[in-house]
Amino acid sequence: EYTAEQRIAWVRRLRRLVYVLLILITIISIVAIVVTYITLPVNKLKTNIPGRKYDWRGCNQKLEWWQTGVIYQIYPRSFQDTNNDGVGDLRGVIQRMDYLKDIGIKTIWLSPVYKSPMKDFGYDVSDYYDIDPLFGNLRDFDDLMKAAENRSLKVIMDFVPNHTSDLNQWFIDSVNEVNGKEDWYMWADPKANSPLPVNVSYPNNWVSVFSGSMWTYNTKRQQFYLHQFLKEQPDLNYTNPEVVQASYDILTFWLNKGVDGFRFDAIKHTFENPSLVDEVRNPNYQVGQPPYDSLIHNETTDFPPLHQLCKDWRKVIDMYSTSQKPRFAVGEIYDPIREIMKYYGNNGDEFNFPFNFFLLTLQDFTGTNVNKTVEDWMSLSPKCSWPNWVVGNHDNNRISKRRGNQYVRAVNAINLLLPGTPTTYYGEEINMQHVDIDLSQAKDPFALQNPTIYKRVGRDPERTPMQWNSTANAGFTGPGVKPWLPIANDSKTRNVDTQLKERHSDLAWYKALVKLRSTPKSFQYPGYQAVKATKDVFAFLRFHDDDPSSYLVVANLGAAVTLDLSFVSDAGQVALSSTFTRAGNVALSNLEMKIGEVLVFKIDK
Repeated sequence: EYTAEQRIAWVRRLRRLVYVLLILITIISIVAIVVTYITLPVNKLKTNIPGRKYDWRGCNQKLEWWQTGVIYQIYPRSFQDTNNDGVGDLRGVIQRMDYLKDIGIKTIWLSPVYKSPMKDFGYDVSDYYDIDPLFGNLRDFDDLMKAAENRSLKVIMDFVPNHTSDLNQWFIDSVNEVNGKEDWYMWADPKANSPLPVNVSYPNNWVSVFSGSMWTYNTKRQQFYLHQFLKEQPDLNYTNPEVVQASYDILTFWLNKGVDGFRFDAIKHTFENPSLVDEVRNPNYQVGQPPYDSLIHNETTDFPPLHQLCKDWRKVIDMYSTSQKPRFAVGEIYDPIREIMKYYGNNGDEFNFPFNFFLLTLQDFTGTNVNKTVEDWMSLSPKCSWPNWVVGNHDNNRISKRRGNQYVRAVNAINLLLPGTPTTYYGEEINMQHVDIDLSQAKDPFALQNPTIYKRVGRDPERTPMQWNSTANAGFTGPGVKPWLPIANDSKTRNVDTQLKERHSDLAWYKALVKLRSTPKSFQYPGYQAVKATKDVFAFLRFHDDDPSSYLVVANLGAAVTLDLSFVSDAGQVALSSTFTRAGNVALSNLEMKIGEVLVFKIDK
């Protein structure tokens, strides 16, 4: 047995041992923390990152509304029907404005709502000064403008200057050669010394966009009239100053009603070579392509007087621009990129920007090709010209059809996070699908005039009604009403109401993207640098001198892949994850990405 003194001594020794052990543990812990901190990947932007930088230095730093928000294209026939006739209307647009506001939209673009016989669904205008009864009336339009203003939404109208309807009073007067309208349209005599009957002795070989001759014989005048599209869409003659003035008057009428701008339709078709020479045959044309592709259209598109007309239209619009209410003009042109750049004008005196369809029409949507497409636009556009991006519209198949369902979130991220102004086509935010339309159900004249290739050229599949909820007819129109085009089969599960309730839905992803781009200067201004492009991956930086952080956007457009992006930063803080599963600081040296995944990192400078 131990004495009391011995027991006390042992306790003291034991205490000293415990103290030593505690000190050692503390020292080891501190060393471990220090080592861990030192070896942790650091979230800090590195210097000398390879790749060309684009910024906004030396340009106007005051951004207008059309530079800072998303443009949302509404195809009114398919958006919301309020009177149960199966066709959307202006009251329907008003009804859904709160939804647009909620998802962060700043600007709505209305496809044509003018009075029209609807041979081409509003792109054949019979009266530019009235609303077609199918959509409502001028009072409804005024109410729409007030509703938009109350929600701080801008409204862009479609303007169709190239042609009218054959039921337009202007054309009727031109046929009858009365009221000074004799030369308001493009008229030509039958080809001289032709062995063919007079009604098929076409002045030349020009082919309509929708197939067939670009000329139709009128027995009253015993002449042909030109129509680059349907025969019910005769082309106006812009060599006539009265026609030019009439176009100014139309713009003025709607500007006085408060519209914020115009999308100019089919601009490149406005002038033709007055000598009416034949167009050269396209040596690359193949059977199965639309007949329009059989010719090279040097005589009927982008003809030189066009750019002066665009400048004159812009002057009319600028006359109505004020610091409180700037107005806007965008042109629709499908052309080679160098030709499109001419539509910015000299020092931006034509369109605020011409639509950029190159991501939309890109055949092979790889990281390498997307990077080149973006680089081409950024490098070839004039200094201080504003970029823009489009990935879908009423003339092209839905994103899911062209790119695949698993990549839709990546496509939307690229569209919304690249520098400049993005345009969203209605339904893209919920990943609406391509709907196969049988020829017996087809409404599109392009499909009906080309029945052998209607699946290739038909535009009905991307125009089906908006899917609002899981009720009958997807909430687009009343139960029991036949909508003008079929509702998608997946509308019970793929719709706005369902996705608003799901935290990780396509709509939740879209809203997150819009929210992210709405505040930091890195996204507001067009600071941009591509940092990596492979077959599978497209990655780019967004930055601004006044922003304490830059943003690294990484989109996987191919197979699952592991990346090393440590040359940008050792780590990045996840700002957005398309799978909604990533968060916190993530090392960039060994970054694993799933098929179609998108990550946005906030990188400290």
